[in-house]
Amino acid sequence: MAHHQPPLHQPSFRTSPTHVGSSKSRPMYGSRGLADRAYNAANPQNNLINSDLAHRVKRNLDLQHLWTELSIHRVPVLAPDAFEFLDGGELVFVLGRPADRLYATDEYDEDGLPVHEWILPVRTESTWSIQRTVAVFESLEAYTRAPVKRVLMGMYTDDSTVVYYFVHKGLIKPRKHG
Repeated sequence: MAHHQPPLHQPSFRTSPTHVGSSKSRPMYGSRGLADRAYNAANPQNNLINSDLAHRVKRNLDLQHLWTELSIHRVPVLAPDAFEFLDGGELVFVLGRPADRLYATDEYDEDGLPVHEWILPVRTESTWSIQRTVAVFESLEAYTRAPVKRVLMGMYTDDSTVVYYFVHKGLIKPRKHG
């Protein structure tokens, strides 16, 4: 006789539109409501930022993209209200030197090597707002005590793929082709 298991109940915290194709109801916009915090506490694998994710992105940069001088930095957040979840009140970044320039107009340092880049590891399911992006740049600039023009967002997927996107501070002039 087969033992019948009752279906597991997954609480729904739908407080706003959800991601298309998401297997769980999850707010699309980062409201700081109790439902968001409860979702994050119940689903630690979906946390916006965490140290384990940074180590996975660092490993990808090292082994697949041949970056050097890689290190992990925990940056205190100046505007914690902009985030649903933080790793101990901090953003976790990876800092490293790419094997070659990432963009045709990138500069080299005095040794003729590409300049160091800041990488913010995130999950592809995480949602972003202008407020959250501004908080990332402000926190990183306070940490480095220098202006930061761009950050690479390393989006980690469930199949261990990492896709990198440039996130620039402010507007940038488009390149001319040809």
